[in-house]
Amino acid sequence: MNSYSYFFIPLYFIKIYGMKNLALFIVVTLAMLTACDGQKKSQEEQINDCVTGFAEAYFNYDFQQAERFVTPESSRWLKFAASNIGEADVKQLNEHGEEALVEVMDYSETDDSTVVVTVEVDNYLQFDSIGGRGTLIDDGEYQLTLVNRNGNWLVRMAGLPRSEKHSRD
Repeated sequence: MNSYSYFFIPLYFIKIYGMKNLALFIVVTLAMLTACDGQKKSQEEQINDCVTGFAEAYFNYDFQQAERFVTPESSRWLKFAASNIGEADVKQLNEHGEEALVEVMDYSETDDSTVVVTVEVDNYLQFDSIGGRGTLIDDGEYQLTLVNRNGNWLVRMAGLPRSEKHSRD
């Protein structure tokens, strides 16, 4: 088969199936190739989405939403945190009215399936003791451990997140 034969293959296809079908075939093929490539997120994007989703939900006290981003064994820590929020805390959260803001600062891989991510959380309420009034924190830094389970990155909690630093306000 010489190099000119490849030129005649599309012409043969057009003769048998028609020009419209060739154009449709090319469009569908290109769309499928583009869609398959676009659905695959990089590992860094998956980690970032998990950490951001968890931290935004957790620091805005939406523990039910935060549970979507944690390992099954970590759910007990979210239930513990939720059980310590009283009516006065809910009132204070509603009065505060602003959402906590989360930014991923850095991450380091421990091994192929474990990553430690540092996040900065701005403008959140921290409840120190049961019955005590919460404190508005300008910014805090937290380290969260993520594990890869069946291709999904999830936050693994060994306790409630603790800030590595607090603002001096």
